[in-house]
Amino acid sequence: MYCLISLSCSWWFVLGSCLLVVSLSVAFYCIIYLEWYHGIEDYDASYPALIPITTASFIAAAICFNISFWPVWSFLTPLVLFIQFMGIVMLVSLLG
Repeated sequence: MYCLISLSCSWWFVLGSCLLVVSLSVAFYCIIYLEWYHGIEDYDASYPALIPITTASFIAAAICFNISFWPVWSFLTPLVLFIQFMGIVMLVSLLG
């Protein structure tokens, strides 16, 4: 029985999903609202707490997803998630 069905492992997935939504929300706030709408190019100087919050929530989401998907992909989990997270990073960097 895979761990995705059990309640304890799905909790890690839900927490990782929420943290990823926080990270992407802050990133899109910086890119779309601050840079495109208000024209603030140097938003890390104006709002210094945004970058550490985004980084911390992204790393925490990666840890939660690794714990959640370990029973499914075993030792390949960090590699698969690294490739997927790099895809997200590249998508966000194309916008900014």
